[in-house]
Amino acid sequence: MTSTDAPGPDRSDAAEAPARPRGRRLRVRRSAAITGAAFVAWLTLGPLSLALIVERPVWGAFSAVLGVLLLLAPFGISMWAWRSGIDVTAEGIAVRGLFSKRMIAWERIDGFATGDEGVAAILDDQSQVRLDPLKPENLPQVLRIGGQELRTAD
Repeated sequence: MTSTDAPGPDRSDAAEAPARPRGRRLRVRRSAAITGAAFVAWLTLGPLSLALIVERPVWGAFSAVLGVLLLLAPFGISMWAWRSGIDVTAEGIAVRGLFSKRMIAWERIDGFATGDEGVAAILDDQSQVRLDPLKPENLPQVLRIGGQELRTAD
């Protein structure tokens, strides 16, 4: 899922060098189907979890802890799917996880690599950072937001 949070770029000074547009942002998140699947898992695990918490059939407290974990696992998966992804701004690319955020400035990015696994940013130290769930079709928009030009390897 992608979304853009700004109107189109101003075309009045198109003859000038490409400047980074201000206020433009691209957010790419994981599929909402993950959250739907987590909800279905929560519905199916609910009775088992409650039975483990209330009845405690195996090792007393262990059953209660296992029941709570079974109830929280689908919630954690849906939170991960909702929060993790890529935010592209004029300052750089933010790679977000469930509890982390890594900001990569445009000055550190030398290029992008695409393949069967998706898109990866190649940094100035030649290391790569996977940009899940970004797709190769999103790269022209990513470069436009960052004020970069699209060049292909010959």
